[in-house]
Amino acid sequence: IKKQIKMLGVTGRGFPATRIYYRNYSIHKKYFPPSIIFYIIDESKQEVHVLRVLREERNWKEILGEHQKYTYL
Repeated sequence: IKKQIKMLGVTGRGFPATRIYYRNYSIHKKYFPPSIIFYIIDESKQEVHVLRVLREERNWKEILGEHQKYTYL
């Protein structure tokens, strides 16, 4: 998972957005079976912030929709 997350910095825009927003950032997703990595891209700082890593079988739309507060450094 760490290797896949590091690759997001290079290929982050290449993965689809979810139509769910966090602080006006579109949340993107990268499939990494059996998981999905959810992240945002901060263009101004040229940073990728991982919000969640969930198993594919989880109802990710509901989970991301109900948890509006994410913390990252």
